[in-house]
Amino acid sequence: MLPLVNYTPMKALELLLKQPFSVIATILGVALVALPFVQIDKDNHLNTHARTSVVPIFVGIALLVLASLSFGLAWWTKHKARETGAGLDLTRVKEKEGELWTTVGGCEIRVVQGLLQDFPSEPGAVMILPCNEYFDDECASDTKSSLGAYVHHAFDGRVNDFLSLIKQECRSKLGQTVPQQKTETERAESYGAGRCLLLLKPFGRSSHVALVSTTTQRAGQGLATQISYLFAAMRELVIKMADARLNEAVMPVLGAGHGRIDPPLALVGLLLAVAEAARYGHGSQRLRKVTIVVFKKDSRSPAQVDPQIARRALALVGSTE
Repeated sequence: MLPLVNYTPMKALELLLKQPFSVIATILGVALVALPFVQIDKDNHLNTHARTSVVPIFVGIALLVLASLSFGLAWWTKHKARETGAGLDLTRVKEKEGELWTTVGGCEIRVVQGLLQDFPSEPGAVMILPCNEYFDDECASDTKSSLGAYVHHAFDGRVNDFLSLIKQECRSKLGQTVPQQKTETERAESYGAGRCLLLLKPFGRSSHVALVSTTTQRAGQGLATQISYLFAAMRELVIKMADARLNEAVMPVLGAGHGRIDPPLALVGLLLAVAEAARYGHGSQRLRKVTIVVFKKDSRSPAQVDPQIARRALALVGSTE
């Protein structure tokens, strides 16, 4: 950058106007305080003289005070942001009526509270449900799980038909299986963790259903989830949604149930996986809207994940925009 003395008056003015308010006010304040005591002669020399007026001095002092206040306010705001947001840009997160959202790669990622089965998904949206690597009926039979609660609500009276459909679609779409010792007394065919089965409008419903295998079950280990399963599941989900020309999804906090990942950690991992999928997509197809439903039994019960944690997690993925 050229020294300021080499700038034309117009360029110097443009440079000054690009500075923060505190800098502009400081420069003007100093100039106004000094103005009554100095003059420039015809040879461009500065000469001092007796004070000519006190008005510029008072205006200059006022500007210096404003500059100090502006600088102090900016410092205090940054200091509080570090305390409350741990260095995250919380302004990237919007909030309305308890819903939080940010945007990544053109995709609106929302976090809401409630029950998955009560969430009013829009026609054409894909309801994402967690299951184990075997895609068997144990998860669907457990009404305390996200899958079981949703299936018994959405397919009331046809649960067995839905389970039969899953078995049929798995055999035709997920390919080869690997035998695994599921329990000490049971072996089962595993399709692998991080797999996705997309069911388009099952039984004539307006919305679609996708099952993602986010947990494994092995003898001596029980049910378990890894954050890496969420990334793999999101990648395969986006591919299948892109092939079906779908771009909107609703899901619970995957991995926080039977997967036994601490819910806040599961939410952070899931948001990172969704953000990665939203940013890179599949070909030209991109996600448009993803809603994550944080379990909250009723208005009196605490949410599965504290809203402050959800806000910071959204700021984390939003800051990659």
